[in-house]
Amino acid sequence: MKIVELKQQISRHSLEELQRSHYILEALMAGLSPHTRKELVSLLQTLSEGAASRESSDSIRQRALQIVSGICKPAPIPEQGHVRTTPREYQQRSGERRQHDRRQQPANSGKPWTTQQEQVLRTLAEQNVPARRIALKLGRTSTAIQSKAKEINVPLNPVKMSAT
Repeated sequence: MKIVELKQQISRHSLEELQRSHYILEALMAGLSPHTRKELVSLLQTLSEGAASRESSDSIRQRALQIVSGICKPAPIPEQGHVRTTPREYQQRSGERRQHDRRQQPANSGKPWTTQQEQVLRTLAEQNVPARRIALKLGRTSTAIQSKAKEINVPLNPVKMSAT
């Protein structure tokens, strides 16, 4: 009695597996162009007949796998023009950009100052260029510019905030 129940469970399990395989195969075939579909059917029929030589059989399997792999690869996301974002998403994106900008070290950060860089600092300070702009020009932080200016007795004019 137990053997009969076991056979029924196995056959029920096999039937469910066969149905799942059928649905998967249908979905795969639906994603193929008519020409490729015919080619895959022909390849599968040849493999099921088993009349081909081992080398031929291997090449047929390879081609069938190429076709199936081509279907299973995720399709590239088409590039879209302007994508509308909500104000919250926009703030989040610009915040991410700001965080990214903060993480970047200036090119000369931690490097010793050269005589040429000190001269550029003096020249730009005399022209009342803001410390931040000098920092960008020299590849340093604005704090480094302020410290060096103080060290070599070069006055920096504070940036005047205009009331709007």
